[in-house]
Amino acid sequence: MRLFILAGTEDGRELAFELQKHGHEVLVSTLTEYGAEIAERQGLRTCSGALDEHSMERILQEQAIHALIDATHPYAQNIRNLARCVAGKCNLPYFRWERSSGDYPVHPLLHFASNLEDAARLAAQLGKRVFLSTGSKNLRDWVGMSELNDCELYVRVLPTSHVLKQCEEAGLKPYQIIAMQGPFTQKFNEGLWEQLKIDVVITKDSGAIGGTDEKVQACLQLNIPVIVLERPREAQPQLAAEENTLTIEDFIRKVEESFGH
Repeated sequence: MRLFILAGTEDGRELAFELQKHGHEVLVSTLTEYGAEIAERQGLRTCSGALDEHSMERILQEQAIHALIDATHPYAQNIRNLARCVAGKCNLPYFRWERSSGDYPVHPLLHFASNLEDAARLAAQLGKRVFLSTGSKNLRDWVGMSELNDCELYVRVLPTSHVLKQCEEAGLKPYQIIAMQGPFTQKFNEGLWEQLKIDVVITKDSGAIGGTDEKVQACLQLNIPVIVLERPREAQPQLAAEENTLTIEDFIRKVEESFGH
């Protein structure tokens, strides 16, 4: 089969590689050239850059794709909605691969928030020096929240010129920006947050592969609160709910069985 795979993350690339090993012809789409470079080192065929409805539809048609597999980050709602829409328009099967959620302990320092506003409100109640380990996408939203006016924000983001420009445009000063690429160990997180005298950490439920476990355990070890942003609820859960608990091999079997392989 010819498969178009939206896979800018490590587990997405692993899925694409395994599908290729199963004899399928895969084309991996990544947002950045750097993501494409990593995938190409694994022997995967790639295309990179932001997609809109027209460009995605053109790729599906020109490459004579048989199915679209969405292996984007759990919080990438916009591209997920777009992929579903275009797959339906092109009358192609859509499959959603999503990494498992974290396995979190019950602990008084561990909190959950369903959206950014709730997380900001809770963080302001828990401390003044807030560490954002949520990526660069919503930096303007975080900085602009009135709930955090009395807080000092620190962010950890990828060390690229594009992301650093986003930080500057959001109004963040150099001392507030930690530009590094993970994954980070629990000990590394502990040392960083001790040095910055962090009061509370906000992170996403990115699962084990996203380093969430190491962040949570570092907070509990330092006795500081951690807020986990819950994953967005699926608008159409029947398309994705089952895949969230499958192994890669089980997922591939499911895709192949749908085509009678």
